[in-house]
Amino acid sequence: MTHLSKRERVDAALAGQPLDRPPVAAWRHFLPEEHAAERLAAAHLRFFHEYDWDWLKVNPRATYYAEAWGSRYDPAEYTGVLPRLVETPLRDPGDLARITPRSPTEGPFAEQLDLLRRILGGIGGAHAVQTVFSPLSVLFLLLEQPGDPPFEQGFALRIERLRAVLHQHPQAAHDALAAIAETLGGYARASVAAGASGIFFAIVRLARAGALTEAEYAAFGRPYDLQVLAAVQDAPFNILHICGPQVYFDLVADYPVRALNWAAVNQGNPTLAEARRRVGLALIGGVDEHGALLHGTPAVVADAARAAIAGAGGSRWLLAPGCAVAPDTPPENLHALRRAVEPAVAA
Repeated sequence: MTHLSKRERVDAALAGQPLDRPPVAAWRHFLPEEHAAERLAAAHLRFFHEYDWDWLKVNPRATYYAEAWGSRYDPAEYTGVLPRLVETPLRDPGDLARITPRSPTEGPFAEQLDLLRRILGGIGGAHAVQTVFSPLSVLFLLLEQPGDPPFEQGFALRIERLRAVLHQHPQAAHDALAAIAETLGGYARASVAAGASGIFFAIVRLARAGALTEAEYAAFGRPYDLQVLAAVQDAPFNILHICGPQVYFDLVADYPVRALNWAAVNQGNPTLAEARRRVGLALIGGVDEHGALLHGTPAVVADAARAAIAGAGGSRWLLAPGCAVAPDTPPENLHALRRAVEPAVAA
């Protein structure tokens, strides 16, 4: 068939229309560059063009939402993708009243809108989506305290702190979440107005076994997620990302988005084929960012991509990892991911 542009290819995949090949993309954090919009935009553009991805997921620094409400970090000291927390606005539950609506176009949000505009000028009309954390994910980040263990080692501690707030101070938690949702909804609208094709709406490690219960997420997560998504309901490329293993897939898979991204390989989640039977959304994923992409060879990545192509069933699917790839992912493996779609034609 006729060669499609990057935007046309993604649009066709989302609509289940004939393709010249499946769209493919990956995304990652750029830690040395992420505190300056100009440098971070340049890093995104190098990554996009080096691997010839079909669309771009903007990866701002993970802490800028908390910064909007007063958290401060040391950019010279990182553990994983998170810098060391220096100051938090929430030292006890009484401080939840400080979480009030913020301007979605000022402060850290203005910086990220600047980043978005710089990126959009260099991707030749391809789709770009801005990352927006779920309101409960933002509250979870705001509840971190200076001196906490690193995220992975201290995850259980942080979850228990969040659950204590939700159960012991439910009205204050709801009020804070409503303020966060109002702000993020406005920011999502501003991102689309600046040229983003939609948002990559990330539920960060909370809607899953081992974190909150399904009932807790239904009460304190879902209503505010839907509030943010309603603000950009007409955008052409909104994506829901459910982060982590053993996610509550069916609890959120009916969200009003165009596509769904999750870890479909080796994490106790639905496979591509299982998800295809359960939802009518376009699916994004199929390759393990912690396994094949990080530790495999190019041949292993190619095999994983071919398995994903077979499992996806040929339509309404975009090849990608289930989450951000590690910064030390071998470049030859990312090139192999991109090459893997060349001989395949989706019907």
